[in-house]
Amino acid sequence: MKIYTKKGDAGQTDLMFKRVSKADLHISVNGAIDEAMAFVLMSKHEINDGDIKKDLDQIHDHLFLICYEIALSDPSKFKTTETDTIWLESRIDYYDRQLKPLSKFIKLDQTKAASWLNLARVTIRRAERELVLLASQEQMNPLTLAYINRLSDYLFTLGRVFDEL
Repeated sequence: MKIYTKKGDAGQTDLMFKRVSKADLHISVNGAIDEAMAFVLMSKHEINDGDIKKDLDQIHDHLFLICYEIALSDPSKFKTTETDTIWLESRIDYYDRQLKPLSKFIKLDQTKAASWLNLARVTIRRAERELVLLASQEQMNPLTLAYINRLSDYLFTLGRVFDEL
């Protein structure tokens, strides 16, 4: 199978067995999530902690499921649950207890791991903005919106861990 098909040369792509414009909002949201997934994987190369790597793998896999949810646009196929967001919150709380309280704006730039995590964070924030726009046009899983929102907090907190500890 060739990697190139030439089917997308005219600005169309496949989305769950139908042709859509590459400017379609579903494609845009999933593209931003795909970018964030790449940054999450890049950050793993700068991290030695096995538990954090497992967390990032779990997040990567869940983002893949979210892309599936978005592509299907079928509420009966939604995968994200409240438990997923609660898990992120528990990880944020765990790391936050190790950090100094925030008292000013900070840059996540002291380590490569923090920088990659920050790239993932800002890309997730873009995906979230586009997902909110999509949710204004069709039914979306509100638990997915909560998960994406909390994920940016998790990535910020984890970036702080690598810059401060």
